[in-house]
Parts: sequence; structure tokens; C-alpha cells
Amino acid sequence: MDYQNRVGSKKGSGGVAGAEETNQQRRERLRELLTSKIDIENDPYVFRNHLGMLECRLCLTTHVSEGSYITHTQGKKHHYNLLKRAELDKRRNASNTALNNDISLSNVPKKSFVKIGRPAYKVTKIRDPVTYQKGLRILITYKNISESIRPRYRFMSSYEQKIEAPDNKFQYLVVSGEPYENIAYKVPSDPIDMRKNRFWDFWDKDTKEYYIQFFYKDDGDS
Repeated sequence: MDYQNRVGSKKGSGGVAGAEETNQQRRERLRELLTSKIDIENDPYVFRNHLGMLECRLCLTTHVSEGSYITHTQGKKHHYNLLKRAELDKRRNASNTALNNDISLSNVPKKSFVKIGRPAYKVTKIRDPVTYQKGLRILITYKNISESIRPRYRFMSSYEQKIEAPDNKFQYLVVSGEPYENIAYKVPSDPIDMRKNRFWDFWDKDTKEYYIQFFYKDDGDS
């Protein structure tokens, strides 16, 4: 090919380069500039597979040459994944720091208050007039309860308590309201109907009375 007789060329020169040659030269120049700034050998996210191609472990991409990989590292996708990885490492380090500080329930300060005895209570057996489900209605009076305290309840397995021998036929309904002592009701461990209007509790701030009512499931209930 005659490079000297191209249109626009000067005598003795190589001629005017075409678009393909210009783009190739630009890519080579870009690769040289990036290579001078980026050390591929020390990049933790690149490795060469059995086919001789470079893979980016961060973005899960494959590249046929070093120049292609270096160009990829300058793109938005790689930079975005770098930010995500940095944020993930930051959270992981914070979690490890918390574990190293031995944060546990034993280090949480326990609330202390003077107990004033057990509250007055009344337990009534009930039966639904429509479904004939058996249930219980519990009324507890907390006359001297703290203003900011609302009574709470939870069901406890017989294996959680240490006072009586465990019996899987029974469970305990534990109710607390500071500064009164906790009280527990030993009730059958049959399945309880937790549907709306079948199980509810209500705290009356004016009368200082706490209500709990629930029904047991019938054999035909789902």
C-alpha cells in the first residue's frame, strides 16, 4: 500500500492515518497511560483463568486483555461495586467491633425497684354461647402501679420455670406490672385461639384494672 501518495500527506511522511488506525493508536495510548497508574498484579479483584483471560471478581466480568480490564476498572459499574463493597466492609467491621466489646445481656443494667406485693386478681371460667369454646377471663387490679407502666403478659412453657416439676399438660400465663410482683396462672397447655376477638387484653388507666380474656380452640377449629 502506498502511504506516501495519500491525499493530504507530505512527501517523505507515512501518509494520513485512517479512522481504524487512529482508534487503535488511541486505545494503545490509553492502555499505556492507565497501565502506568494501575498495578494489575496487586489488584485483589482480578485473576487470570485457565483460558488466559482476565476476570473481575467484583463485577463477574471477563476480559481478553489487560487493556480491556483496565478500561473496565474506569467504568461506572466497577466504581459502583467498589462503593458497595466498601460499605459492606464498613458494616462488617462495625459488627465485629461490637462482638469484640462483649456486648451481652449480662452487661445491660437491670432495672431495680421495691416490690410491694401481689396485686388483687379474679379468674373466671367462661364459655362462648355460639361456639361453646371454653376460656378464661382474668381481672387484675393494680391500684398503686406507676403512671408510666402498662401491665404486660406472656405465656411460658412449664419447662421454663424452676418451681414445679415440668408437666407438658400445663403452661403458665405470666403477668407483670411494676412495682407489684409478677404473678403466674397455671392453665392447660391446649392450643389457644389467637384470632381477633378470641384473644384480647385491655388496660383501664382510670380504674387501674387489667383484663385478659382468651378461648381454647375446639377440636374442629383450624
